[in-house]
Amino acid sequence: MSRWLAGLWLLALLLAAAWAQFGPAAGQPAPLNLEQLSHPPSAQHWLGTDPYGRDVLTDLILGTRQLVIISLPAALLASALGAVLGAAAGYWGNTGVRLRTSAAVVLLIGIVGALVTEPAEAGWWLLAAAGLSACTYASFLPATTLALPLDWAVLGAAAWLGAVPRLVLVLSLVALHAPAGWWLVSILTLTCWPSTARLTRTLVQQLRQRPYVEAGRAAGYSTGRLLWVHLAPNVWPSLRNTLPLNLSICLGLQTTLGFLGIGLSPDQADWGLTLANARLEPGAWWLVLSGLLALTCTMAAIYHLLPASDAGLAHLPTASTAADVTNSQQISTSIEQ
Repeated sequence: MSRWLAGLWLLALLLAAAWAQFGPAAGQPAPLNLEQLSHPPSAQHWLGTDPYGRDVLTDLILGTRQLVIISLPAALLASALGAVLGAAAGYWGNTGVRLRTSAAVVLLIGIVGALVTEPAEAGWWLLAAAGLSACTYASFLPATTLALPLDWAVLGAAAWLGAVPRLVLVLSLVALHAPAGWWLVSILTLTCWPSTARLTRTLVQQLRQRPYVEAGRAAGYSTGRLLWVHLAPNVWPSLRNTLPLNLSICLGLQTTLGFLGIGLSPDQADWGLTLANARLEPGAWWLVLSGLLALTCTMAAIYHLLPASDAGLAHLPTASTAADVTNSQQISTSIEQ
């Protein structure tokens, strides 16, 4: 599959998802037809029908909606979360950020409360902890501070998520809440960020030692400017490769959950549910073939968005590049002005 063909397939999926969301059948499952149960492919039903008499092609088209509103947002959020956590861990390490002791205690209580309470109330715990932590800076509490071990926390969380089988963890978390799209997106986001965080941390750790970064600190540049203007452009060429990988992971997990009948309402079209219907009619080979073909083509199209391995490795900041010279010249110009 060439790159233009992969892009054409993904564009077709987006158009199908738009039709499923805004078309005449928006929000409705494929209609049942009790007179055509488990019919093989024909001129009327190109991909056949399932054990409920629903057209398989229509079911697959309606299922693209779930890919766009669940897997795609989850992949974007996981990549963004991993990039932010990895950049913070790589730039500040374990001693670069200091908090008031009282604020750290309040945050710790909020995190523990969010972990032990109901999922719907976890956000309120975190929001209250953030607000009370901010209030400690305006109070007359002792101003003693302690270092926030960002690097240790990020690597520890990533190691824990990597030690637990991802599917087992997702199944356990999905069971904590009633089927809902936002809950599934949150779970996929919280379980798919470690690879992006590790890559970002490594790149930022290497780049922060470059001469132009040291010159920027000496010139009085803010941390935000150094990260966004001078480090982010050098990290992005390698970091952008993680989005297709995260998307394929989220797509695989979502399809697996749909096949198991977990996480989404059974009346919502999903490729995993289409594959699961084959269990009701083992002889309906067209159900398995159609679902696997759609999933395989989508996975292959996503992986074809990645650049060649040699090109991707060329972006790693292992030596001085033209971008380093450009950044150094910009900083020198700013200092002279």
